[in-house]
Amino acid sequence: ESRSEIEEATRDYSSVNSRLPYPETKLWEQRELCDCITFTLRQVSIKGFNGKDGEMEFPRHLITKGAKLERLEIWCNHDWSSEGGKATLGLLSLPRSSIDVSILLKPPPNLLVVLEDGSQP
Repeated sequence: ESRSEIEEATRDYSSVNSRLPYPETKLWEQRELCDCITFTLRQVSIKGFNGKDGEMEFPRHLITKGAKLERLEIWCNHDWSSEGGKATLGLLSLPRSSIDVSILLKPPPNLLVVLEDGSQP
């Protein structure tokens, strides 16, 4: 039941985003709280994440409103930008509704890590 409510809310987002009376990045902030997110949802996996403004709102909503959330996995897309990466890392510093939530950020497989001194691990 909770999965279908989330799918319906996400589907609604894509069909009405051009008719919203507020910027589409405020969708999750403006919506009434969904009982499934507040009281039921325990695990979420988001795949193909880029860290763009419109994408940031949903995980932000889950982190700040999901009182029962235990695990949030975010799998970043191959075209993940450094700006998107910084924004995504900002999710880790949000106040969490659930004290038990683990937030796992999975970088894209082609991400090359370079340390401050220019070396690679």
